[in-house]
Amino acid sequence: MVKSIIQKSTLAVAASAVMSIPAIANDTQAKSSDDIFKAFGQVNVSIDNSSENGPGAEEGTSFKSNSSRLGMMGSMKTYLEGTKLIYKAAIQYESVGENDQNFLFRDALVGLKNKKLGAVRLGRLTTGYKSSYTKIDPWTDHILQARQSGQQGASNLNANYFNNAIDYTSPKMAGFQVSAFYSMLPDDSSERLHNAGKLKDYKGGSATGIGIKYFLEGLRLTADVLDVDADDTGSLTNGAAQKIGAQYKFKNGLTLAGHYEDVTELKLGTNIWAHASYKVGKHGLVTASYGINEGDPSDNVYTSDTKGDATTWSIGGKYMLTKNSALIVGYNDHDRDGGDDAQTFTVGIDAKFGY
Repeated sequence: MVKSIIQKSTLAVAASAVMSIPAIANDTQAKSSDDIFKAFGQVNVSIDNSSENGPGAEEGTSFKSNSSRLGMMGSMKTYLEGTKLIYKAAIQYESVGENDQNFLFRDALVGLKNKKLGAVRLGRLTTGYKSSYTKIDPWTDHILQARQSGQQGASNLNANYFNNAIDYTSPKMAGFQVSAFYSMLPDDSSERLHNAGKLKDYKGGSATGIGIKYFLEGLRLTADVLDVDADDTGSLTNGAAQKIGAQYKFKNGLTLAGHYEDVTELKLGTNIWAHASYKVGKHGLVTASYGINEGDPSDNVYTSDTKGDATTWSIGGKYMLTKNSALIVGYNDHDRDGGDDAQTFTVGIDAKFGY
């Protein structure tokens, strides 16, 4: 009873804070047109019904918060010509179990951005490796996403954040853009390099990555490599990961996308994911996806002597209520040989502001 009252009081305080942020932001912007302070957030909730436990799914019907979040971000003019200070910080609300809720830290970063030279960021952040995937999957944070528990066509490397990281993103030059990052913890540290799924096993050590992106009208091509050298690897191993991705948006509303990812050196197998979506009218979107996670026990922690490759397919639809908010509905089928065989139906609302 006391715990419930505390949780409700915490949510009430958070809601009051959110209501006051726009007024603060407007006042800040009024003081200097060069400075930006913006509140952002997302209330992403759904009702999911699953035939059995599976990646991101619990047997039966459940009310789920899908990475609902609240944060602030902005930029400020500096004394360095053409350079702005940028920052971003957010918290995430999650249901962690029966009658239990929790607030989790998301990204928290600060950096410098120059239109001619690019941007440098420091903190807990999304790397170029992850953004290559998240920019092409319209279902991130939902049961239909390819990165669902690292088993539906995208590994855990495409989820959440690297800690204690610094990254650089170049400006676009002739359609090309380069990014690189370095994440490092002190020697023999017990802190985590990453905080998603199996990657929580990585403690101490370092991780590095570099990627290149190419843009031409509706075409988007990406190639990324990443290397992990942790002090403690747990169920995983140190090594390299490689990924290539592509997306093409046709003028008739059709979009095709996919990627291939080899993370066998980290014991996360290989991943193949393909996706198609089509705009219906001004506000509708229908989607279809297919993903594979494969490998044997020597290079994939999700498989064993009795569990083999997994295939996943999904169909879904969105109806846009605003530019950044939508009604959602979808069906997801995940089948691992000798293991999970879960079918999940989801319906909900994804409401965003400040993006």
